[in-house]
Amino acid sequence: MHQGYPLLLELFLRFLKIGLVGFGGGWAILPIIEREIVEDAGWLTAEEYYDLVAIAGSTPGPVAVNAATYVGYKLAGPLGAFIATMGVVLPPFTIISFVAYSLGFAAGNRYVQALINGLKGAVIGLMTLALLSMLTGIRSSMPHLYQIAAIICIALFMILTVTVLKLHPIIPLLISALIGVILGLAGLW
Repeated sequence: MHQGYPLLLELFLRFLKIGLVGFGGGWAILPIIEREIVEDAGWLTAEEYYDLVAIAGSTPGPVAVNAATYVGYKLAGPLGAFIATMGVVLPPFTIISFVAYSLGFAAGNRYVQALINGLKGAVIGLMTLALLSMLTGIRSSMPHLYQIAAIICIALFMILTVTVLKLHPIIPLLISALIGVILGLAGLW
């Protein structure tokens, strides 16, 4: 476990950067996190990153906050978790506070609406990039075609149960998690 001021400062600055440029949050922010912590800093391997995504996505709370807390703790213990989490939370907290205050005055402005629509497009692009990145990583770490087929089936199952059957999203999530656990225990995952 690394300790020291330079690491804590780097943790804070990297996650501050992630929080600052991570429009869309959630899954849209994953390519930015991957670039910062895997490719640039080398704090995690690609395999560890995909494990992080699974953990951060399946635990309560925003993915970026969960990822920051995990990486900070892994590198510098509880203080590192706190520093990284503060870094990733500070920009959106500041920005959303300003936007919430200001939007009441400018909500009808066509330039503001155009900016919001542009951000929606950027979020869709980031989410697509996250999906492609995850699929590429999954393919390289899973040698069996049936595992890819299982992921596709689980995703389709979730989409169908939420959209067609109008079930609460937690039901397909729990069933999908159960399938993942069963496949893991059977040695197929």
